Amino acid sequence: MISSGKTIGIGFLVASLLFSCKGDGTLLGLYPAEPIVNPDVRALIQGNRIVYACLDERNQIRGITEKGSFSTSNRFKSFSFNPSSWLWDAHTAAFGEGLLVYAAAEGTSVVLRHSSDMGATWQVHEMSIGEGDDLISGTLSVVQLVVGPDGALWVLAEYHAGMDIRMLLYHVNLDEASHELVLKRNNAIALAIDFADYHSGWLLYRERYGPHDAVRVLKTVNGGQAWSEGAVLGHLNQPAIEAIASDVLLVYPQTGQPLYSTDGGDSFVPVPIGENGIKMCYAASPRVVYALLADGVAKSTDAGQTWIRLEGRTHGIDVSGMAMDFYNERRGIIYDWNKLFITDDGGESWDILVYPYDYLFE
Repeated sequence: MISSGKTIGIGFLVASLLFSCKGDGTLLGLYPAEPIVNPDVRALIQGNRIVYACLDERNQIRGITEKGSFSTSNRFKSFSFNPSSWLWDAHTAAFGEGLLVYAAAEGTSVVLRHSSDMGATWQVHEMSIGEGDDLISGTLSVVQLVVGPDGALWVLAEYHAGMDIRMLLYHVNLDEASHELVLKRNNAIALAIDFADYHSGWLLYRERYGPHDAVRVLKTVNGGQAWSEGAVLGHLNQPAIEAIASDVLLVYPQTGQPLYSTDGGDSFVPVPIGENGIKMCYAASPRVVYALLADGVAKSTDAGQTWIRLEGRTHGIDVSGMAMDFYNERRGIIYDWNKLFITDDGGESWDILVYPYDYLFE
């Protein structure tokens, strides 16, 4: 792997830099008329995987791979790489506000490992559910970690002991190395959680003995200190939440039609976004929202009420991925474990910065 802290100038890493080519077409069409591979730096993707990437100001792109962290300020014409280990596939992870966190459940405790310098250093915070609670046996599983817009960390978990199941929600202050149990509900199956700001958030769950597969909404307006019931939704396949504003949210399943609320989760209406499923939604602002579909990219400019499909194709390649990050309404990235796309004009056009052409692995 590339040595720690070394900045590498490259023609093409194990990824194509289409913007540096002359003429039309793909790099595959230009090969071998122009050099494609710099063998000294073909290690960013080969034998490696992108875990997380974010777009900071201007052209700054930072991220984590299985084998270390990377940073580039010139769209991979050069980049720095710092080797480190990342156990992302073995644990629940969350990213945001400059924070990386992953959680490992160990009996009745959850161990949080967190970094504020892209994995260069890590700190540990251990949460025991036996403190100040009657849960002293059984096992704990982490359903979701969320880094809120203010940098607050939320841990949505379930406790299991025999036939007993409880939904638990913790608020964690990493700066003070403290945590607080803010919600406990018996016979509840936790599904998803998200926050629009410090005060407004929503949680999805199912009642163990309630109507079959009905998804219920809980909402808070005071930072999780109190929760009230919202709408009761029908069956949703692995639903997720995208909090857009203090009273606006999307609930979207992996397959099926998303649901949209403008009254803080008291009622929802269906909105057509993608027929074949949604991987992720991202509110670039309270007005502009993007959706990463199973077969493309969609965009809303009215806070999620109506949607248009973007072209989502560049140099003959479909824009796709597992996640996305936007710096503002127009500038963002979409990435997968072995590719990365960027737009500067709100998705009207895209460039490829990282892509695994087969011949790069020969």
